[in-house]
Amino acid sequence: MLLDIKRWLTYCLEILLLVVGLLATLQVLFGDSMVKLFGMDVIKNIGDLAQKFGSAGLVGIVAISIVAWLILKARPFEGGR
Repeated sequence: MLLDIKRWLTYCLEILLLVVGLLATLQVLFGDSMVKLFGMDVIKNIGDLAQKFGSAGLVGIVAISIVAWLILKARPFEGGR
């Protein structure tokens, strides 16, 4: 049961990462019209998040490292490297 919940949460994270990437790409391509359409500024939100991690100093570096590790842990790397 716990393994199923973990697998489900991993799939949700994958979908959310794809949606954020898609929305950021659309915002770069179409500018403010995408902000008005979806009602959120994805690039500004990502910038604000990066600024918060940056202003937290060492704690921010540790926190972003943990987040990156959790994201990359669930993704198998392709290629023979």
